[in-house]
Amino acid sequence: MKHLIITAAALLAGTALAGETLASKSFESLDKNADGHITASESVADKSLAADFATADANSDGGVSKEEFTRWQASAKPRSAPVEPDPAK
Repeated sequence: MKHLIITAAALLAGTALAGETLASKSFESLDKNADGHITASESVADKSLAADFATADANSDGGVSKEEFTRWQASAKPRSAPVEPDPAK
C-alpha cells in the first residue's frame, strides 16, 4: 500500500510539472487576430510559450506558425524517467 501511495504521488507531481512545461492554451486561442501566426505579444497569454518564444519561432520570422507551435509542443514534452527497481523488495 505504501508503494502505491508513493507511486500515485509521483505521477501527480509529474502531471503538475508537465502542465508548466507545455503550452496550456491552444494555438487558436493564442492567435488572437487569426492570421495563422502567434506573435511575441500574443504569446504572453501563455507563460511557457512566451519564455521559449525564440525556440518556438524556428525560422526566426517573428511569428510562430501552427506547424512550429506543434513541433515546439512535441519537443517540450517531458520525457519519462526510467523506472528503478525497488531495493526494499
